Amino acid sequence: MPREIENVFSDFPDYNCFACGPRNEHGLRLRFFADDETGEVFTTFAPREHFSGWPGIVHGGVQCALVDEVSFWAMFDRTRKIALTAKIEITYSKKVPSGGTLDVRARVRSVEGRRVVVDSVINGDGGECLTKAAVTYFIPRKDTLVGVLGRERLGEKFLMYAEE
Repeated sequence: MPREIENVFSDFPDYNCFACGPRNEHGLRLRFFADDETGEVFTTFAPREHFSGWPGIVHGGVQCALVDEVSFWAMFDRTRKIALTAKIEITYSKKVPSGGTLDVRARVRSVEGRRVVVDSVINGDGGECLTKAAVTYFIPRKDTLVGVLGRERLGEKFLMYAEE
């Protein structure tokens, strides 16, 4: 039975993530679920026309945000650490239509030290793979994370997910 992954960041000051922020009125407001039997993390998304690049086709940048976000939550669910996106290799195989429902999935491929690689896909209504990606994350040390994001935004609740 899939379990919902708690968005542990939603209480942080000024938290307004475009992809998973529950209060971002212009965002995707994604929620993520883990299937412990398959090792996958997944979400669904029903893109409306305003997420299109070409009429009827979801913009490639929105697709990239979907695979980056589902991959982040797969990495976080596995490691319980904050990480920064280092690289995204994305293949746009087929057009991703707006108006339907997308199934977006990710699975951790490897964890080597502070480097985590996650594979993800966007599947269409019929289960066909439309987009796939490999996303590499880097888990920075706490002092680096504070330097990048700013101490004023990072309370102790957030820092408990930082690497020492």
